[in-house]
Amino acid sequence: MKTYLGIDIGGTNVVYGVVDDEFGFKYQSTLKTKSVNSAEELALHIFSDLKENYKGKLDGIGIGAPSVNCLTQQIEFAPNLNKWGDIIPLKTIFEGQFKNEVTLINDANAAAVGEKHFGDAREHQNFAVITLGTGVGMGLFVHGKLYTGDHGMAGELGHIVMRSDGRDCKCGNSGCLETYIGKKGIIKTTKEKLEFNSGGSLLHEVSPSLITPLEVFKAAKKNDPVALEVVDLVAKDLGYAIALVVNLFDVENVYLAGGVAKSGNILRKRTEKYMRQFTLPNIREKVKLKISEINDKHGAVLGAAAAIKEFQDKKSN
Repeated sequence: MKTYLGIDIGGTNVVYGVVDDEFGFKYQSTLKTKSVNSAEELALHIFSDLKENYKGKLDGIGIGAPSVNCLTQQIEFAPNLNKWGDIIPLKTIFEGQFKNEVTLINDANAAAVGEKHFGDAREHQNFAVITLGTGVGMGLFVHGKLYTGDHGMAGELGHIVMRSDGRDCKCGNSGCLETYIGKKGIIKTTKEKLEFNSGGSLLHEVSPSLITPLEVFKAAKKNDPVALEVVDLVAKDLGYAIALVVNLFDVENVYLAGGVAKSGNILRKRTEKYMRQFTLPNIREKVKLKISEINDKHGAVLGAAAAIKEFQDKKSN
């Protein structure tokens, strides 16, 4: 039985695991992204961890990461990994450390591959997976194939400009979607709303340094007025962005994945309302917005592992 290492590199966490041919986990672990200062350091950390805790061999490595150019197999100008450098030859770095073949894929694409192989999208030919975390990304399947674009960079939903005079984004633009509905964007909006609130909010009891999107959603479920306002603002922006995707590509199924998606139906239902409002009337009732059913099962890690298996299968055919 073959085994594969799947790695999901996010702006906040790196999650990785060894999976077998049937994509059952043999070993898994995680670390904070900011705990390593370079891709080389990350490769060494994972290599050392596996050397100590997993004794089996690896038949390939799949890595999902933000701002991946799948043609060059590099991370290029990732806003949330900028301390690692502008151009990061991740494939070369990990192959040098592990002496294994590596396939690099955009993290949102990895989530979409995971959804296609293991989730609700097994039977769907056209669908989108939107990842909500430190960043905002999208993996898109068209006619049963992952769409990556002419330059390998398709799916950067988080960097569509929502407000031309809006918040500064690490990508260099202003008003990107990510600056409003990414993890840091939600926290910033919450703090702004709390400044103008007289104290009638559960979130005033949370230290500003401890406010997270999940704390906001938790308060919203208790009908906290500030939290509900923030959730509604996030849902409106997200719903608008999803409507753009639906109107452009006519996908009937859209999945939410990532840490922010763990808020569940309180975000999904409000987002769905705005999505339908902005979607063309002849298709708006046909679109299904769902929380990924493999979101809590490290779908991006599974997707990254599935990507390397697919790549090897294609080479052998």
